[in-house]
Amino acid sequence: MPTIKDVAKKAGVSVSTASYALNNIPLVHPDTRKRVLEVAKAIDYHPNASARNLKTKRTNNIGVFVYGFSGPVFSEILEGINRVVHENGFNILVSSGKSSSIMLKEKQVDAAVIFDSSFDRNVIFQYAKTAPVVLLDTYLQGDNIYPSVIDNDVLVHQLIRQMIDQGYRRFVYVAGPENAFNNKERYKGYLQALKEAKLKSIQYFYGDFTIPSGYKAGKEIAKMDPLPDFVYCANDEMALGIIQALHDEQIGVPEQIGVAGFDGSYIDNPYVHPSLTTVAIDHYSWGKSSALFLINALQKGEIIKGVSKPIGEIMIKKST
Repeated sequence: MPTIKDVAKKAGVSVSTASYALNNIPLVHPDTRKRVLEVAKAIDYHPNASARNLKTKRTNNIGVFVYGFSGPVFSEILEGINRVVHENGFNILVSSGKSSSIMLKEKQVDAAVIFDSSFDRNVIFQYAKTAPVVLLDTYLQGDNIYPSVIDNDVLVHQLIRQMIDQGYRRFVYVAGPENAFNNKERYKGYLQALKEAKLKSIQYFYGDFTIPSGYKAGKEIAKMDPLPDFVYCANDEMALGIIQALHDEQIGVPEQIGVAGFDGSYIDNPYVHPSLTTVAIDHYSWGKSSALFLINALQKGEIIKGVSKPIGEIMIKKST
């Protein structure tokens, strides 16, 4: 079985340099690191994880903690994170629920991306004492904690104002989980736009960011008399559920009721008809930028000032 001494000898470097290169420690020239990694691959050398962790106190793992796995948003973010993580020689560990807190408490990852507004804040604060954390669409202030927040309220405000300009007057809001930061911010923007136009929201329905919860709300909306002329949903999946429910009740969209969402995951889907009005976010690029931010922090071996930002073009589709 090849050893690190074999790698060092074939690469023409010292054992310590080979170790630094294999463990992503930023003391090695990029060309040297590349040569060492190529040799390790050629002779099929794999470092002993347990021994490496004892020496470096690094796991080489990036943790991604989410509140659920349904829907395209999570898959797009994860794909972006996954690409950057593997390109830089790290591993990705994805978890949800109680196991997420355990992984942070036990320091099973070197850094974390958290997309879960209900995550135990005390656990985050404790973990962030020694490792960087990026929070997606959740704001929390603290050392080594870097929120990356979409302008939820601003974007929804812009969309609703455009709908008002198109002549819509009777608005209904379909919410995501009440404790979700992004839901609260989107509702804020929705209300602000109506207030500026001297309009009031005529109804508020509870959902959970899933198609079934949107479908259930859509069935209730279909019973309203008079009907609203526009339904805004806190995400696209609920909006799809609304559209299906209204279709089943033979209520035309957008002929009788306009429907809009948030995320943009279905804007190019040929099976979604009519095409969905939405705020489109490039979640794949958002995942990439978040992972790159953390890896840079780890490889530089220092606390980086600043906050990673969602990247990509933000569009408002107007198909209603």
